[in-house]
Amino acid sequence: MSVTVYGTPGWSLTRSGSERYGSSARRGAFHEKRVAQALELWLSERPGHFHLFHDLTGFDKETGVGPDPLDLGSTNIDHVVLSGNAWLIVDSKGCGSGTLGLDQRGKGVLVKEDGTTVAQEWLDSRRSYASAGLLYRLTDGIKGQAVWIVPDTTLLHPTVQQAACVRKGGLVLPLRALTDGFFDDHFSASQSVTAPEHVAWLSEHLSSHERSSGGGKPDHGQEAACPTGKTP
Repeated sequence: MSVTVYGTPGWSLTRSGSERYGSSARRGAFHEKRVAQALELWLSERPGHFHLFHDLTGFDKETGVGPDPLDLGSTNIDHVVLSGNAWLIVDSKGCGSGTLGLDQRGKGVLVKEDGTTVAQEWLDSRRSYASAGLLYRLTDGIKGQAVWIVPDTTLLHPTVQQAACVRKGGLVLPLRALTDGFFDDHFSASQSVTAPEHVAWLSEHLSSHERSSGGGKPDHGQEAACPTGKTP
């Protein structure tokens, strides 16, 4: 029952996001850290050993399984859970209080308690399919799942199930779903040992902060028999 953690949750938003997104970046970074704590708590209570990566970037022209290189441009992946049998991509969306769903045009939107709306373009994105394809390639054909985690204060309207990101194979769930064991059946009780090369390939995509430490080599994390944070 252990998890090896790599990277720093929310680092990209903390480092440069505030210049572009302002207070939304600070809220997003805080939510990424909360999700990271929930993931570590959940994994530490599971049988077997897992690898947990935070803030992965630099996915351009990846090969592996597949005929053509895959380029995700500037896309970053907030969290990846990796075992020898499966993987889980977790994207943290700190959209705040309100009701998340689609408007009359079928576009993602958060309706706040005061009735104002905020566009949620990530609901309209089909990039989850590409991100899943990337992990499939980097792990030599191991299958997995993509999920978006929103705060527990964000209510989910039924129309979320019609969002483009969901139709392309992802799920939108509240933070509590992680510690409540929603994905317990995703990883079997008996996990194969994770291939070292898969860990190495993902480590090479840690944020520049992590990759530049230790003379430019990836930070390969540390063993954690228990979570580094408290229960959200």
